[in-house]
Amino acid sequence: MLSNIKREVTGSISFGLEKETSSKVVLDFLSASFKSFVSESKNIGVSNEKGISHLLCIFLNRKAKKYPFFFHSEYVEDVNSGMSPQVDIAMIAEANVIDIFDKSHGENDSFFSIEAKRLPTPGQNRRKEYVVGITAPCGGIERFKKGIHGAGLRYAAIVAYVQENDNDYWFNEINKWIKELADETLWFEDDQLKWLDEDEKETCGHLISSHARQIKGKQVENINLYHYWLNLPA
Repeated sequence: MLSNIKREVTGSISFGLEKETSSKVVLDFLSASFKSFVSESKNIGVSNEKGISHLLCIFLNRKAKKYPFFFHSEYVEDVNSGMSPQVDIAMIAEANVIDIFDKSHGENDSFFSIEAKRLPTPGQNRRKEYVVGITAPCGGIERFKKGIHGAGLRYAAIVAYVQENDNDYWFNEINKWIKELADETLWFEDDQLKWLDEDEKETCGHLISSHARQIKGKQVENINLYHYWLNLPA
């Protein structure tokens, strides 16, 4: 895999001749790294979302040393705004440009954004926050659908820290919540998640979903989300 990675003299980055190839390298890296994180974090001793995401970001950077990208935590979506939303983890190119996921991304751009959520989400009125917020647009999927996160991306991810129940339980619950929202503006039954790999779903669930988006009142192209559910009991 690493032999396919090429760093151009100009500073651009490619993983072979096709952008589809670079996409596969990134997704394979994430899938393998998340599985390793779960297996090496059985006694992590941390249960809060920010703490786990902090450790996960460090772990991913150590794994990515031979790759032409790195991970940045609490990535600011709009550097011109002091009140900008922040996505939990962003993937950024080491050099000037990276060609991936059907487009080019600049040196300070996140080419793949990762939002983190606990399952279950703690606190009153927050149970459905993986999907949607009750009093504010703080839901994981919701933020990508509304362009709060990843407005310029076609692909992104949500990583869940599963602390109670199993992945089959959350698959049914989350798709039920989405189905309940389907009669509201911007939500459809097609927003429901599908399994990508069920072989190891009890350890690290891997799912996918595709979502219509509306940003500043304008319909834009769908965003495709990869979901990684890490079994990390509290």
